[in-house]
Amino acid sequence: MINLGKIRLNHQFNLNDLRQKVWQLVNLLTKDKIIATRLATITSQITRLVIDSGIKPYLSFQIYPNINPPVLSIIFTTENQILVPSLISAFFDRVNLLKSENKSYQIKADYWLSNNGLLTERQIKEAQAIFEQKSREQLMTELEEKNQALQESLWNLKRMGAELDVARQLQQMVLPKPEELEAIEGVDIAGYMTPADEVGGDYYDVLYADGLVTMGIGDVTGHGLESGILMLMTQTAVRTLQEIKESDPVRFLDTLNRTIYRNVQRMNSDKNLTLAILNYSEGRVSISGQHEETLVVRAGGHIERIDTMDLGLPIGLDDDIADFIDHTIVELHPGDGIVVYTDGIPEAFDLKKKQYGMERLCEIISQNWHQTAQEIKQAVIDDLRTFIGKQKVFDDITLVILKQQ
Repeated sequence: MINLGKIRLNHQFNLNDLRQKVWQLVNLLTKDKIIATRLATITSQITRLVIDSGIKPYLSFQIYPNINPPVLSIIFTTENQILVPSLISAFFDRVNLLKSENKSYQIKADYWLSNNGLLTERQIKEAQAIFEQKSREQLMTELEEKNQALQESLWNLKRMGAELDVARQLQQMVLPKPEELEAIEGVDIAGYMTPADEVGGDYYDVLYADGLVTMGIGDVTGHGLESGILMLMTQTAVRTLQEIKESDPVRFLDTLNRTIYRNVQRMNSDKNLTLAILNYSEGRVSISGQHEETLVVRAGGHIERIDTMDLGLPIGLDDDIADFIDHTIVELHPGDGIVVYTDGIPEAFDLKKKQYGMERLCEIISQNWHQTAQEIKQAVIDDLRTFIGKQKVFDDITLVILKQQ
C-alpha cells in the first residue's frame, strides 16, 4: 500500500480544487477522462457531506499496486460515526464503513484499476506529486492555524510572565526594608539582592526581636520560578522559628530542613539550598549552616575568612541533617563586622571569562571598611558592575553587611 496524500477538511475548503486533484489522479491512473470526471464529482459531493456532518474530517488517498487488479482507495475520515451515502456505491467497486484504531470512522471507497501496466514507479510518483501541491485555501488554512497557535503561545508567555512578575514582587516584598535595618540599635546593616532572571534563587533576611539580630543567607540551586518559591518557603520558615524564639542552632536548622525537605518532596523537585544562620547579640555572633565563607572584618579592615563547610549540609537534600549541624562563635568589637554574600559575586565573569574572585571582594571591603555599611555595600556592587561590564549576569547577586557601632 502506498499513501498518495492526505487533505484536512473544513468549511473554507475549496471543493473545486479537490475535484481537479481527483480528476488528475484518476485520469493519470486510468487514462479515462469519463471515469476521472465521475469519480472527481462523487468525491466532491461526499466530501461536502462529511464537512457538514463530520468532526475534524480529512480525506486520504491510497493505492495498492501489487494486487490484481490494483486498487485506488479514497478514504473519508471523521471522529463521529457517519452513514454511507447510497449514491456512492454506483461509482466505486467496493464501499466499506470502518472504525480505525484511533476510534475515528472511515468510509473507504475502492476502485479497481484494470490497466496494471500504468502503475509504474514514475506514475506513482506523479500521483503523489498531485497532492503535494497545496491550494491557496489550504495554505491560508495552515497560516490561520499557525497564527492561532502563535497567539496561544504569546498568551501563555504573557501569563507565565505575569506569574513570574508576581513571584518577583513577592520576593521583593519580603526583603527587609531600610527603615527596619535602621531601627536596629548598636549595628549598621545594609543588604542587596538582584536576581539573574525575573525570579531569583538567592535568599537573605535580617530579623530583630528582643535584642537578637538573626541574619539568614542562602542560595537555592538554579533560579527561576521554582527556585524563587523555595526561597519564599525558606524566608517563612526562618521567620517562624525566630518568632518562636528557637535559639539552639541545631534544632533551628534541623526543624527548618525537615520543613523544606517535605515541601521539596511534595513538589517532586530536586532543588536544595545552602543556608547560613547568624545570630548577633551584644558583640557575639553565632554562625551555623553550610554556605559560602563568612567574612569577619576587623575595625582596621583586616579580614578573617570563616569556612562554613563543616557547620551543616544543604537544606532540603535529606530529611535528617542534625548530626551534621554545628556552630562557631565570633566576638566583635566596636568597628568590627560581618559580611555574607552568595557565589554570584566571587564567581561573576567579565567578557574575558575571568572571575571576580574572593581576593578582589575582600580588597574592596577592606579599602572601604571605614565607611558606613551602605557605602561599603555600594562600593562592592559598583566595583562588581565595572568588572562585569557588558557581560551577561548568569547568577543572582546578594550581599549583606553588618557593622558593629
